[in-house]
Amino acid sequence: MIISKTYIATPPGYTIKEQLTDRGIAQEEFATKMGMSQEDLSKLIKGEIQLTNDMAVKLETVLGIEASFWNNLEAIYREKYAKAIAENSAN
Repeated sequence: MIISKTYIATPPGYTIKEQLTDRGIAQEEFATKMGMSQEDLSKLIKGEIQLTNDMAVKLETVLGIEASFWNNLEAIYREKYAKAIAENSAN
């Protein structure tokens, strides 16, 4: 997450983490279902790697939440992230 005076950029991974907590799914189990390493899942949750279209489709399959939802979260995050970085750099 990055914060500026105007923007708060929260990666989609925060929503993924909430879903796992709400459903009682361990990150290790979820990483296996997603076909990714625990390290990559951790990076995704922290927003250190981008949520790709392929990941969004896997999330739809595993969590039952449409890929378009995940793609939209990623797009919003990247836009707000860029704006927050620019704003923080201007100060």
